[in-house]
Amino acid sequence: MRLVKQSLRLGLVFFCGLAIALSLALGSGGRVIAVDLSSPAQASSPAIYAQVDDAPTSDSDPEAGAAESTTPPELVSLKPFEEVIKGLEVSKGLFTIYHDLQRNRALIGLKPSQLNQNLLFMASLESGLGELGLFRGWPVNDLMIQFRQIPDNRIQVAVPNVYFRNPQPQAQQLLRSSFGDSVLTTLPIQAIHGETGELLLDLKDFLIARDPANLSGQFPWVLGSYTVNSEASYLGPVQAFPENVELETVLGFSGGGGAASPLSLGLSSIPDGRGFSLRVRYSLSAMPNHPTFLPRLADERVGYFLTAYRTPGRPGTSDPFVRYIHRWQLEKQDPTAALSPPRAPLVFWLENTIPQEYRAAVRDGVDWWNAAFEQAGFTQAIEVRQMPANADWDPADVRYNVIRWSDSLYPWASGLGPSRVNPLTGEILDADVILDASIVSDLGLEYDTLVAEGMAAGVAGAEQLAPCGHPLGDRLLARLGARAAPPRSASALQRLDAVDYCAAMRGTQANAFGTLTITTLAPPFSTREAKAAYLQQYLR
Repeated sequence: MRLVKQSLRLGLVFFCGLAIALSLALGSGGRVIAVDLSSPAQASSPAIYAQVDDAPTSDSDPEAGAAESTTPPELVSLKPFEEVIKGLEVSKGLFTIYHDLQRNRALIGLKPSQLNQNLLFMASLESGLGELGLFRGWPVNDLMIQFRQIPDNRIQVAVPNVYFRNPQPQAQQLLRSSFGDSVLTTLPIQAIHGETGELLLDLKDFLIARDPANLSGQFPWVLGSYTVNSEASYLGPVQAFPENVELETVLGFSGGGGAASPLSLGLSSIPDGRGFSLRVRYSLSAMPNHPTFLPRLADERVGYFLTAYRTPGRPGTSDPFVRYIHRWQLEKQDPTAALSPPRAPLVFWLENTIPQEYRAAVRDGVDWWNAAFEQAGFTQAIEVRQMPANADWDPADVRYNVIRWSDSLYPWASGLGPSRVNPLTGEILDADVILDASIVSDLGLEYDTLVAEGMAAGVAGAEQLAPCGHPLGDRLLARLGARAAPPRSASALQRLDAVDYCAAMRGTQANAFGTLTITTLAPPFSTREAKAAYLQQYLR
């Protein structure tokens, strides 16, 4: 009897619920009621959404109903495209840039065809602090990225994982599901063009607020105790070209004191360590399509920079890595000729900041490389051109290979030769050479020291007893002791015999003697001219 009563109660509840549901459905003008129980937080109080039918009701405005039906769902919550770009200057190129730098505003337009495509994103320092790696022209980061549209009107900036590859489609599919991509950031879409589908992203949000180049991670010993000050940061010049867009930001940093990171080092080149600014150049370019370029496998007998990826289960070898060398694409105009000029020579520009007295030496140093390319069958493979004083392009532009002139508080090296490559093939796409101006003053000081001291002061008796005539320390003594010990193998003996640990010291002494001779015999030798020649030879 109790079971019958419970059944009657359940049946009554069911029919009451059905009647209420039908009443709501019929009384809502054709609306369908949807209850969202997908969120645990909403389970006790479900949210109810109403989906309006495409056909307008009799008491609604027919034109309004038609307008709603033709508006794509993704545009409902966004501002109109024309309203967003109103008052902004338009620069068209690989991407369309809408900008007003006085208002610190810039937007980048993405075509639907540019989504999910490989792009090269390169960042470098347009200005520096002259110490601790923050040098003018210094490369910061190079990435292959993709813009990917995801729900809720958002764009992911993703870095495809190219470290695992396999030419077999099924194996590649397995690798993709096994090793994920990286996501740098997610950006909200500002507007979508109703006809072309062009998407707008805020460049200020992307380049300043999100730090896509990971500056703090690249220079933790300096920037670890600083944070980006949004109030002191702003957008710089923007340029749009058919193959690339060039973007610049001025990032203001605040902090200092080394409290935020134990790796942080103090800055001595700025007047107040509590804050400074860095100009950062970003280049966004299309991945070049060179069907005739063939990646070249690395040979362990020859030293090259490499691009490597892993192919698990490579047949016939226990090494899962494939290594491509970094090289330029050079093609002969006449493939049948033993020596032929290239179809497109490598062009290096001398930056207009290089002092006049050193330009000829730097030019000669680059030209000398043509002799090496002749061994590979190319004549005039490299051309050197002078950047005009009033050039309308920037040395950081990814389209130009530039020999740049920098300065630093302390000489860190004679130069640096960073290059950017296609991470899929190893093809060199852009290369710059950075020469440090302080090395010239160091060379002059070295020359003056060698001339002044030369061999005139003689060598003290204690130094004569030291290895090579100079107190070189325990490390050299240990190496010389290893030479005296019986070698473990014939190859070890051969390696020891091939190394002359005192050659550099004897060369320095010979150099000092030569400079002393020049000074002693002057005239006809001129010390000033000899010093200039010394600097020129070094720069070459």
